[in-house]
Amino acid sequence: MGSAAGLGDVQDGPVLTDYEQLFAAALDCVRIRPWPDEEPWFERLELRADVPGFEQPVARTDETISTLEGLHEDLYFSLMEVFQQRSGRPPGDRRLQPGQIVPDVRGDAPVPRLRIHLRPFARPAPQHRPSGTANGRTLDGLTQAPAEPCIVQALRALPGRRFRAATRQGRTVHGVYQSGWQHPVFLSAGQHANETSGIVGVLRAANMLRAQPGAHFALLALENPDGYALHQELCRQHPGHMHHAARYTALGDDVEYRERPPLLEREARQQALALSGAQLHVNLHGYPAHEWTRPLSGYAPRGFEQWMLPKGFFLILRHHAGWQRRGRALLRAVCAELAQVPGLMDFNQYQRALYECHAGPLPHEVLSGTPCMQVESAHDAPVTLITEFPDETVRGAAFVFAHTVQMHATLAAVRAWQAIAIMAEDNPALDAAAGK
Repeated sequence: MGSAAGLGDVQDGPVLTDYEQLFAAALDCVRIRPWPDEEPWFERLELRADVPGFEQPVARTDETISTLEGLHEDLYFSLMEVFQQRSGRPPGDRRLQPGQIVPDVRGDAPVPRLRIHLRPFARPAPQHRPSGTANGRTLDGLTQAPAEPCIVQALRALPGRRFRAATRQGRTVHGVYQSGWQHPVFLSAGQHANETSGIVGVLRAANMLRAQPGAHFALLALENPDGYALHQELCRQHPGHMHHAARYTALGDDVEYRERPPLLEREARQQALALSGAQLHVNLHGYPAHEWTRPLSGYAPRGFEQWMLPKGFFLILRHHAGWQRRGRALLRAVCAELAQVPGLMDFNQYQRALYECHAGPLPHEVLSGTPCMQVESAHDAPVTLITEFPDETVRGAAFVFAHTVQMHATLAAVRAWQAIAIMAEDNPALDAAAGK
C-alpha cells in the first residue's frame, strides 16, 4: 500500500483481510479461555460468524466454490487441533472428546461479526411418524438425505430382534438383528453423519436381504444420530456444504474408536457383533464430492490430504492378522460385481481422469475398475469392507446414483461372503496359509 502508484510507503507487507482476522479472533478467544481439567470441556461450542463471502457455482457441475464453506471447515478442524493440543493427545487421535463444535457461517452481513457461545444441548425434538410407508420403493427414489424419523420407520418395518443404545444427547441408535442359517454379516452406515448415501443404501440392501431364505445379518443404519441431527440443522442454512462439524458424535469423537465409558453409541456396534457373531462388517461411508480445503491453515486438510479430491467410488479392506486371503477374495469378488453396475465404471473413469489431471497418478490399486486399499487392522470384526462414495453435498439424481451404488456394494459383499465362508469351512488351513 502506498501514497501513490508503485509506492509501498504506507504499508509494505501482507494485509490481513477481515475473513482472516475473524478466523484468528475465533481461535484466540477459544485458546485463552479457562477450560475444565477433563474432557468433555463443554456440551456445545457455537461460533456464529457473519462475514462477507462468495459462493461461485462451477460450470458443468453441481458444485460451488464457497468461502463460507471454507471458513466452516477451517474453524472446525482448527479448533479440534486446539483441543487436541490441550489434551496432550497425538495429532489425529479420534478418541478426543472436547464436546460438539458448531461453526455457523453466514454470508449475508455487510460487515464481519463473530459471536461465540457455550450452550447446553437442546432437548431432542419429539419424533413424529412420517406419512406414508418407508418401503423399498420409497427409499429407491430418495433425492436427499432422509429425516431421522424416516430412517427409524424403515428399520421398524424390518423383521427381527430389536436392540438399541443411547446417545450423548438422549437420542437412540436403533438396531435390527435378523437370524438365519446363512453366514452372518454386520451392516452399518452413518458412523460419520455427514456421509449420507450409505444410510439409504444399507436400508435398501436390507429390504432386499430380508426376502432371501436364511438371510442372517445385524443392521445399524444410523450409528451417529446426534451428528445426523446437527447435519440436518446445518443443511437448512447451507444444503450444498460438506459440514464436517457433523461428522463425529456430540462428544466430539469418532464412535468407532471410543474405548472408555460411557460407551453410549459404541454399545450398539458391540451388540450387533455379539448378537450376530459376524466375521464380516460392511461399513458404508462417503467423502467430499468436491475439493476439500482449509484455506486459512495451509490449504490441504491436515491428516486428510488423501480425501481432499474426489476419485470415484472405492473400497477399503481391513482385516485381522491371518485373514488376508479371505479379505482379498472378498475384495476381488465385490469389485467384479461392481463392474456390472450401470454407470459406475463411466463415473469412476471420469473422476479418476479428473483427479489425475490435478494430483497425479491415483495412489491406489484398481481392481475391475474400482480403486481399492487393503490394510491389516485389529478393529472389530475379522474382516471389514468400507465403501467410500463421494457423496458429501450431492443431491437429486446424483444422490440416487450414490445410494444405488452403496446398495449394490452391500449386496455383492454379502453374496461373496457366503461363498468365501463355505470355502473356509471346507479348507480349515486357509487362515493359517493366509497368515504366512
